[in-house]
Order: sequence, then C-alpha cells, then structure tokens
Amino acid sequence: MPQQQGVAFTLKLPLYIFSLRMTRLRISLVVAGLLVTMPLTHAAGASAAAGHPIVGTWTWVLFDGACTETYRYRLDRTVLATSAGEVSEKAYDIAAAPDARGFFKLVETVVRQNDKKDCSGALLGGPGEQVTRFIQFSPQQDKLLICREAALTACFGPLKRVP
Repeated sequence: MPQQQGVAFTLKLPLYIFSLRMTRLRISLVVAGLLVTMPLTHAAGASAAAGHPIVGTWTWVLFDGACTETYRYRLDRTVLATSAGEVSEKAYDIAAAPDARGFFKLVETVVRQNDKKDCSGALLGGPGEQVTRFIQFSPQQDKLLICREAALTACFGPLKRVP
C-alpha cells in the first residue's frame, strides 16, 4: 500500500507542475493581449469616443466672408483642417468631459501640412508643433468656440457643425 501512495504522489506531482505552467501560460497570454491592445485602444480614440461632441465637421466663416476654416475631427483622433490656403492634418487628444467651467482641453499635434498661410496669415511651425486649446460647446452641441485659455477672453467662432 505505501508503494501505491508513492506512485500516486509521483503521478500527481507532474500534473500539478503541468497545471501551474498552464496557469502561468494563460496569465502570460492575457497580459500579452492587453499590452498589444492597449495602444490600439488609445489610437482608436480612448478619450474621443464615438459619442464625443467634437467628432464631426465644423466650419467658421470670417466676419467679412473672405475666408473659411473647416475642421474634420475624426474618430481615429486625427483632424483635417483647411484655412485659406493652409491644409493640415493633426493628431488630437481631447478631454472626455469638460472642466468645471464647461471647457474641454484639446491638444493638437501637427502631423503634416502644406506650408501655406491660414486665414489669419500665419504659418504652422511644421510636424510636431503642438497647440493646446480649450473648446466650449453650445447647449445643443451644434456650435463651438475655440479659446486660447479656459476662459471666454481670447476665442474665435462660433464654428458651426456641418450636418
């Protein structure tokens, strides 16, 4: 009888080690899967989800009608902007919720641009240039203001949502 217990113990030990290795393998696969998908989730717009009010096309015509700016904020967190002769593509990150004063912090980074002047006569600095703006939406979310600070003191707009 003692000899049979020894055999049973000898058989159970490799099964236990095998089970431990399989558990570690499963954990490793789950961790690897998370590491692979986290950047994809971020790139796909973790902070700018499908329901975020920034997603869509926005346009603004200068007061005299001489120039139009258009911004196409996409779900993949890129924006295509046209302003006079300037055409630029930027990556953007926007807060998921507004601050206490109703402003969404927006950070745009130039990816590429055509070195032409915008409606104000300015040129972008080039790829890698980063601009922080603060966005405030109308209650109906059909208009927005773009501000230099989280205050209504240095803003332009309103930009209107294009249906």
